[in-house]
Amino acid sequence: MSDNVIFLGIDIGSTKVAAILAKPKTHNNHTMLEVVGIGSARNEGVYRGIINNPVKTKEAIRQALEIAARKAERPDLLNYPLTATVNVSGTHLETMSETGSVTCKSASVKGEDVAVLFEDMQQTYDSDSNQIIHLLPLKFAVGEQHEIDDPVGHIGLKLSGDFKIITAKKTALYQIKDSLQKANIQVDNEDGFAASPLASGLAVLTEDHKNLGVVLVDIGGGTTDIAIYHEGLLRHTVVLPFGGNHITNDIREGCHLTQESAEEAKTTLSETNPNACSLNTLLVVPTADGIPPIEIVARNIVLIARARLREIAALVFAEVKKAGYEHKLRAGVVLTGGTAKINGIDSIFREVTGMYVQIGKPQNLERINGPLHDSLMNDPAFATALGLAWSSIKPLDKRVVKRSKTEKEQEKKKTGGLWGSFGIKDLKIKDVGTFIWKGLMQDDMAGKDSY
Repeated sequence: MSDNVIFLGIDIGSTKVAAILAKPKTHNNHTMLEVVGIGSARNEGVYRGIINNPVKTKEAIRQALEIAARKAERPDLLNYPLTATVNVSGTHLETMSETGSVTCKSASVKGEDVAVLFEDMQQTYDSDSNQIIHLLPLKFAVGEQHEIDDPVGHIGLKLSGDFKIITAKKTALYQIKDSLQKANIQVDNEDGFAASPLASGLAVLTEDHKNLGVVLVDIGGGTTDIAIYHEGLLRHTVVLPFGGNHITNDIREGCHLTQESAEEAKTTLSETNPNACSLNTLLVVPTADGIPPIEIVARNIVLIARARLREIAALVFAEVKKAGYEHKLRAGVVLTGGTAKINGIDSIFREVTGMYVQIGKPQNLERINGPLHDSLMNDPAFATALGLAWSSIKPLDKRVVKRSKTEKEQEKKKTGGLWGSFGIKDLKIKDVGTFIWKGLMQDDMAGKDSY
């Protein structure tokens, strides 16, 4: 993959749109991400992860992209149609655990058989209303052999696989594509969407996190996205309809403020422990134009924000317990998203869950532009956009190999299709059509069956 290729990740959130322009850098076979431009713009066209005003969303997308292009010193990018990877959030996201099986064409499993299994799963669980955006393998079985990570080469005639399938409403995906197209940005219908918590995970989680067991909690404006990993694999995802906007609304109602003043009070909150707040400490909050700012007892703001954060933490912990991972996540909780900037939020989650808690930090970022690098390291609000840029470079599953668009086109020319050497149609599956199962590459290189 060329180090000169620039990838665009766009995070369409309930309060803002974030855009990241980045390119890969390879050092000693280790891939880093160099961010060349970032931008964000307020978004009033999304409610709880669902676009309800494409025009306002389009304007926010364009503004965020213009800022990112300007910081990258590439204003010319705005003159061309761009292709982006975009997030999908909202309670319409659904996760299923399903099992499928196929009969192998020979006495041992080939990469071709794995491809057929994926294609069967895609066709079986596709629907008129929902689209599969992630089809992620868990464990495989070959004959009587179970709990296999990579089935290629195992002896047996029947191949079975357990999968996590994440789907989204086609109507919601259409709204996302429509808003992007209005901003002169294209998104591939199969490869261009990524669930928000999985994208954030690509940015801030290490393989050690996933192997030890971790729950990623991405608290945005309108939703809280949760992804649980254990033994290196995604085990559970869910989107809760609560986020930072609910804290703002609580402060607005409790202190009789405007929405803007309540947001200002929340973002300037320097403490979430009421015992550390003196009753004499006042917070000066601006109000409407022409009206003097008002003074509020800071302890009241702290108590209101703390109550809502404890509720969100309790809901997250309930999901962990419901999924059966209460005592299995040794890496604990990793918090990200704009709300994770609230001082002391990690302490609140630690109190409620009894787990180790940390604020997620982006992994493997090049430090070429120091100020840009530091702002990303200290602002968890850009985690999803960073992960979306990463998703064009590395797969969600380490057992598959990422191929660029150019490499896929070259392969099609040589073989008559991505799977042309096996007479199989190009798979249009997120994380499969974009990636090649390692065993399939090994089969292709070998050029013959092995028993």
